[in-house]
Amino acid sequence: MVLSGIIRRSPPETMVAFQAIKDTEQASIGANQNVQFERVTLNLGNGNHPQHGIFIVPRSGICVISVTTLHPVQSIHFHGVIVHQGNWVAALHGHGGTWEQASQTVLIQANTGDEIWVKNIGPKNVQITGGAFSTFSGFLLWDI
Repeated sequence: MVLSGIIRRSPPETMVAFQAIKDTEQASIGANQNVQFERVTLNLGNGNHPQHGIFIVPRSGICVISVTTLHPVQSIHFHGVIVHQGNWVAALHGHGGTWEQASQTVLIQANTGDEIWVKNIGPKNVQITGGAFSTFSGFLLWDI
């Protein structure tokens, strides 16, 4: 729709939004292992699959993805990434030896069936804290 020379976009016809929260500590996360956010509080479009820590895009478009992780006091660092179809989109870091929370929000142009997830790329045996301090969420901003 064009209104006074401005193009206005309508929201997607099919609502897609998810939010998953980490309730329990995930200890001993291996290198290249997914971070799992086990408690799903919203899953419009049924794209979130918490048992694998993966969001499977139910409808092509521009997705807004947000991740927050809390790394507890541990001698090793946490190096995580948001992954889309096997490609790193953004990085998360938790410094060893202190509590450290990391957060990223990204825009991803994704097709139906694409997979988005969070994984550890650092050393093995890293930990991510639960208790709702770590979250994984997203929504479809626009259809394409």
